Amino acid sequence: LPRGFSLLSEVFHVYCVFFLCSLLVVRVSTWYQSHRV
Repeated sequence: LPRGFSLLSEVFHVYCVFFLCSLLVVRVSTWYQSHRV
């Protein structure tokens, strides 16, 4: 694989992990707010 493609795939992987983590945090925070009341 070309070096550029490998770098792009690595950045994409990091972005996906970051997106999943933020989505999980949002889900947990909304669940916490709804169950706290």
